[in-house]
Amino acid sequence: MDHPDVLIVGAGPTGLLLAAELARHGVVPRIVDEKAGRSDKSKALAVHARTLEIFADLGIADEAIAAGLELHGVNMYAGDERIVHVSMDELDSPYPFVLSLPQSETERILGAHLARLGVGVEWQVGLRELRQRSGCVLAVLEHPGGEREELEVPWLAGCDGAHSTARKALGLEYEGPDIDAPFVFADLSVEWSHPHDEAHIFYSPDGLLAFLPLPGAGLWRIIADLPPGTDFPELDLALFERLAGERSRVSMGLSNATWFSSFRIRQRKVTRYRDGRVFVAGDAAHCHSPVGGQGMNTGLQDAYNLAWKLALVIRGRGRSELLDSYQAEREPIARALLLGTEGATRVVTLRHPISREIRNRLAGFLTSLEVVQQRLTQRVAQLDLGYRKSAIVAEDRGSLLAASLIADRKSEEPSLLDWFELGAAPHAGDRAPDAPIAGTTLHRMISGTQHHLLLFDGAAATEAGYARLSAIARRVDARYGEFIRPHVIVPASERPRALEWSGSVLLDGEAELHRRYGAGAECLYLIRPDGYVGYRAQPVESAELFAYLERIFV
Repeated sequence: MDHPDVLIVGAGPTGLLLAAELARHGVVPRIVDEKAGRSDKSKALAVHARTLEIFADLGIADEAIAAGLELHGVNMYAGDERIVHVSMDELDSPYPFVLSLPQSETERILGAHLARLGVGVEWQVGLRELRQRSGCVLAVLEHPGGEREELEVPWLAGCDGAHSTARKALGLEYEGPDIDAPFVFADLSVEWSHPHDEAHIFYSPDGLLAFLPLPGAGLWRIIADLPPGTDFPELDLALFERLAGERSRVSMGLSNATWFSSFRIRQRKVTRYRDGRVFVAGDAAHCHSPVGGQGMNTGLQDAYNLAWKLALVIRGRGRSELLDSYQAEREPIARALLLGTEGATRVVTLRHPISREIRNRLAGFLTSLEVVQQRLTQRVAQLDLGYRKSAIVAEDRGSLLAASLIADRKSEEPSLLDWFELGAAPHAGDRAPDAPIAGTTLHRMISGTQHHLLLFDGAAATEAGYARLSAIARRVDARYGEFIRPHVIVPASERPRALEWSGSVLLDGEAELHRRYGAGAECLYLIRPDGYVGYRAQPVESAELFAYLERIFV
């Protein structure tokens, strides 16, 4: 076995994805977990659209979808009345739904993907100590039977859950408020008439009752809250039959329970995601209310964000500032998530009759507004999360005063309309949206471990413009070709004869990709390996682009 570049502690979804991405980026991970093996419990169910986009990049989205169940909406009821219907069908993603997939299946799929990359999980191997030295981390691992191993490794990632040994060994604070809202849940069969491709949530004077579909005919998870300060009752089928009868006015039959459990909500977050050569990710860095199904998805995106940065640094081609950006980009996401899920939990568990009535009426009114539905579903799907304030993203835009009043399509200079269209397009730090291009889609074109430089020709077809884009593409390819793939994108159905670039040319005959990226005039976008815009510019200036690249690459 090669000496590892990174020791990953914890083989849940976050650790598995981090190990797989590091291996895919060409570095050597070692992943250990003190458990005896992968859990067979369903645990986290929701896989959101942004996570499915990540899975597509890894090549496992189709496998996940085949194993799961597509959910296309959420319904909320008060008494006999449906007060809210939220559809996921208009999500701006190739995956306009929530995938119901038990965490055990997510881990199985990720574990198989990791194995195909030549990496196996070492079960029953726990972290007992860690100390940082100059240039390395000393980790003490305990194997079955009590045998101890001392390992020097350049980097370590703690992905070992809310009770993280790695986090505790670093002495990182893990603080936040508790919410006095006990919950019980069960996975079982439900015989009733409600559609199986939507979630159903009932509000009653006695509390909340939620039905979340599981893959398999008639299988559901039922979740109910209990009054604050309540001790947990005995969890059995009779309890959930009673709760269903009290809190919904729907005739149903419950049977074949496979799992009962309960939880209290503890909101926690670290203040530092990195300490020297050690990182924390997933539940080791943040845990919160499960309302909205955000937790596992957020941990997976932690890993996806960290992997490409750490791999570049390990391979000697990325600047150390990339590693500082992991906390700068991911910590605000977790902070906002804690606030949002705490607020949502308090709203859905309201018990005062006046507060409940206000909630029900307000929820019905707001979700009837299309703009509110769009923002809500984008947020739940994690498609609108971004890093505009990150120190490693940037954009260069010409002055509004320099823009011409009327577009001259014999010139590459942006017009006033071009300037505003670029302003409405994805900014540096935003997720790069998908769009059709050259018989496929942008997301499929840019999958993999490289950055992708999109050089948009714009509406003007000039020899000077073709020469400029070709020169930039050649220079980027010559210097950064291992890590950046340039594409010249022309709004035409045939390759322009005057275009000298011999590499990737994408024909955007209907100009859909140009419109999506506000490319009425010549401009460029650099897409990071995690699918976010790292840099964009209009007009295109090679000096500014290469100044940015010098900040990222060695």
